[in-house]
Amino acid sequence: MGDGGPVGGQDDSADEAEYNIHIPGAKRNDDGSRRSKLEVLTSAVGFSPSGREWATVSNEGLHIFELDDDCMFDPVALTENVTPDSVRNSIQFKEYAKALLMSLHLNEVSLVQSVVESVPMSSIPLVVKSITSMHLERFFHYISIFMGDSPHIEYYLEWCLCLLKTHGGFLQRNCGKYMRAFRLMHRIIRTKDDELRRICDDNRYNLEFVEQQSRMMLEGL
Repeated sequence: MGDGGPVGGQDDSADEAEYNIHIPGAKRNDDGSRRSKLEVLTSAVGFSPSGREWATVSNEGLHIFELDDDCMFDPVALTENVTPDSVRNSIQFKEYAKALLMSLHLNEVSLVQSVVESVPMSSIPLVVKSITSMHLERFFHYISIFMGDSPHIEYYLEWCLCLLKTHGGFLQRNCGKYMRAFRLMHRIIRTKDDELRRICDDNRYNLEFVEQQSRMMLEGL
């Protein structure tokens, strides 16, 4: 349905007149341009076991439809060799940099998080060096989200520190492009800092109270 009723019943003569451009030296005003509705041929349709996602393959490519907000599947430079099984095999062989790059190509949140959390802390600086500028902004976003929901604060702070040390020069030269990722990371770190400060203050006061009570008991004896 359009503004003037059914689309199939509208008169397209006015639209065609707009595209009939007068060409100098031509006796007719028809430049040969035509407009037709896009036809999409779907060759396969697949549904997930949960029934919340489904995919279709057509002459326009691969299309993913889902009901979950946390699903961010948006493949980048995807090839036949980049699969979730390949990512898991790379983790088993301790090829963490290769596994991380493939997971970033697949761009599936749960897969990227499993790769990130499987990297030993001692290997984080080496893995960070393998991240290219194409994936840098997206990886900043991932690390910030994972750190916000994870109790392993020191582990993810090490990721943040290595990212800034390794790619600091590039990020400074392109600060406008990565400002959104910077702000998200700063907000998450500040929130974690406030939460830890509150917990540490409470623990300190409790420990001081216990210490005073034990001192009083010893003095009474």
